[in-house]
Amino acid sequence: MKLFGGSQLLLSVIGVSFLFILSSGVTGALRPLFFVEAGADPVQLGLLMAVPSLVSVLTRVPSSALSRRLGRWRMMFFSLVVSLVSTALFAFVYDPVMFFPLVSLAALSWAIYSPIAVEFVSDLSTPSTRGSTMGLYFTSIGAALFVGPLISSVLTVFMSLRQLFLFTALIPLVALLVFLAVTRPGEFDFATQDEYGIDNGSSGRSLSRIFKTKGFTALCIARIAYAMSMGVFSTAYPVYAEAGLGFSASAISILFSFRGITNVLVRMPAGRLSDRIGRRKPFIAAYALAILIFALLAYVRSFGLLIVVMALYGIAWGMRVAPSTALASESVADDDRPLALAVYMTMFDVGSMIGSLLAGFTSSVLDPPALLLLCSPVMVIALVVFIVFPSRQMGFEPRPSHINRP
Repeated sequence: MKLFGGSQLLLSVIGVSFLFILSSGVTGALRPLFFVEAGADPVQLGLLMAVPSLVSVLTRVPSSALSRRLGRWRMMFFSLVVSLVSTALFAFVYDPVMFFPLVSLAALSWAIYSPIAVEFVSDLSTPSTRGSTMGLYFTSIGAALFVGPLISSVLTVFMSLRQLFLFTALIPLVALLVFLAVTRPGEFDFATQDEYGIDNGSSGRSLSRIFKTKGFTALCIARIAYAMSMGVFSTAYPVYAEAGLGFSASAISILFSFRGITNVLVRMPAGRLSDRIGRRKPFIAAYALAILIFALLAYVRSFGLLIVVMALYGIAWGMRVAPSTALASESVADDDRPLALAVYMTMFDVGSMIGSLLAGFTSSVLDPPALLLLCSPVMVIALVVFIVFPSRQMGFEPRPSHINRP
């Protein structure tokens, strides 16, 4: 039996997803520096970093439901067009206030695309291979988060940040062209609206069922805590690294590239491991490592040591992704899975928004190291909440060893 059903279509979605994320990967680590360079104060910076998450919170679940009516292909096409337009306009904005609609559009495009892509990848897998399939998909995302900073670390040597943003507009254009070249509308719509059970006024009942599942609720709490920590890091750390540690934009990109490479290397093995030993163990290990990492980020100032810390950060991030997404998918009834995945992904936006706002509004009271240190106990609490729920709440058990063989 093939590990990945519909592998050609799966690889097409993976390729487009890689390009989609690559554009934000090139500029993501340097976006706070670009906002500050354009005149944003700390509060504006926090708001600019939080607005995308707010947009995603408000639009991700409705867009997932809307894709049942309009079709996945049309919604993905629309999201790619919006991504292209918003990315191209970034380089021409000089007023910090004008960044708000652009970051909102960029967030809208990913809020539409992401749950559809994850749901589609989940549809192409079986319970016994879902960890591996999710691992493959999220490896492409991780690869973009590694290649992107690597590209920016080279380009910022001879390009200004504004020129870098202009160059990046080429990437979503390529993603759109590839999408049109390799996909067809009918390939993406496997089920009818009624089969999913989230249209025709049933979303409220589905949400009620989803959150009555204790395992799923624990996953959401853990995801919010992790995302809050990442929101603090993404908002505060690049500015701190430049102003407080004296690193150049190129050096900051190099740090993020080390986080990216270990992230991408561990995602697929983590997914396969979760198929064999269960989802919870890799998930718990990832969170335990992340707790340590945020404590280290608060104290380590040496560039060489920070490379090691960022590499460990990538391991913790990549180890968490596939098992947690598979857990979310398997902890609810099949009819509720599309909505559950959209809700689960929205929890990351909730946490990231909280983290960005926290970093922006407390900048006059807490310095970045103190904020990063605060993230560790928050994740400890979330991990304890997850651990206390029994594994029988989840809809997956490790496969017997004789089934593990291809």
